[in-house]
Amino acid sequence: MAQAPIDKAARLIDVAERANVSRATAARVLGGYGLVTEATRQRVMAAANELNYRVNELARSMRSGRTLTIGVVVADIANSFFNSAIRAIVDTASRAGYQILVLNTDDNIERERNAVRVLIEKRVDGLIVVPSSPDEIDHLLVESEPEVPVVLLDRDVNSSKIDFVTTDDFEAARAAILHFAGAGHSRIGLLVATANVETHSGTMPAQVVTTVRNRVRGAQAGLADCGLAIRPEWIRYSQSNVDVAREAAIALLSGPTRPTAILATNEEMALAALSAAGDLGLVIGSDLSIVGFDDAPWARVFNPPLSVVRRPVAELGATAVKFLLEKIDDGSVRRSRKLPAELVIRRSVGPPA
Repeated sequence: MAQAPIDKAARLIDVAERANVSRATAARVLGGYGLVTEATRQRVMAAANELNYRVNELARSMRSGRTLTIGVVVADIANSFFNSAIRAIVDTASRAGYQILVLNTDDNIERERNAVRVLIEKRVDGLIVVPSSPDEIDHLLVESEPEVPVVLLDRDVNSSKIDFVTTDDFEAARAAILHFAGAGHSRIGLLVATANVETHSGTMPAQVVTTVRNRVRGAQAGLADCGLAIRPEWIRYSQSNVDVAREAAIALLSGPTRPTAILATNEEMALAALSAAGDLGLVIGSDLSIVGFDDAPWARVFNPPLSVVRRPVAELGATAVKFLLEKIDDGSVRRSRKLPAELVIRRSVGPPA
């Protein structure tokens, strides 16, 4: 088997020959994209280690005409879910030799349009976007030269032309409601995060993102499964801001017949519900049961530990990168996936007092 001369750096072809694979296969393994068997991956990585092979990023960029950068557009970089997703994106992209540029939109569609435009002008090789609207998507149907592929993260849109990686929020919300009902609750409320309200409201606003719609519909399906319905005063749509959402939660819990359980649809809603319960003297797990979405770092150390819908955030971010790299390599590739979520039962849900 041919070996690289000891007086110069190993080349990709040297690694391929040492591993007895094609150059294209070696490139897929070392770039972290495409499909190869585990045995082939291990053989190529062993050959690369033996030859002390290092990717020459400048030469790779010049040959491919690529910048080896990926643009990431997120809704709320302060949210722990998106923060963890970005970490997974960075780690996965880095292993493939790509750098990441991240822009934040605060779920504002105009900021999203500007972010996409700026990243394309910087000639990123692809975009991972958390969309702010299911319908205002012209800027995501990118027509540029060279073409910039797009993969949506966490949310999808009303188009079959854009690939996505999401979680099954409908079934996750439904499972949370069934858990409440199994504990004996029949008065179940929803505290729903959305960007499309000024403060908070009892009515779902227009143009909500798909995560909002799917979680509310899943909750409604769970209630219907149990022969229950949600009363208008038991649902509040709030800005994703703890202070505003706390006011919404207090309104939710201050009626003459308040809900005994609340499904909070993101981290800020869960914190707001917990804060409101404290202000009203309600004991979590007895006076009020709560399930939150996403397993924030504080959720398991709160007293009592918070039951949550845990979504596979690291897998979500890594899968988005893998799909995007495949599209960068072959623009005809179409990949979308909906990942399952897990209901993690802790002590914030108990029988109604």
